[in-house]
Amino acid sequence: MSKLFDLRFVIGAFFIIVSILLLIHRFTSGDDPQHINKWCAIAFAIFGVLMVVLSLGKDAGDELIEESKD
Repeated sequence: MSKLFDLRFVIGAFFIIVSILLLIHRFTSGDDPQHINKWCAIAFAIFGVLMVVLSLGKDAGDELIEESKD
């Protein structure tokens, strides 16, 4: 539950979901080549995974505790 309060995790999950939706649309839209959807989906997925990995590396609560000690 604490991961939902970490903004990096929420942003990363959002971008991963949007990239999946773009890829689904890309492959189900018929013969119309839409290369922009594919490249945007790849960029969104990379950014989303990066944000999720950053959120898993260190807890947001740990950062708050460190700031309050200073």
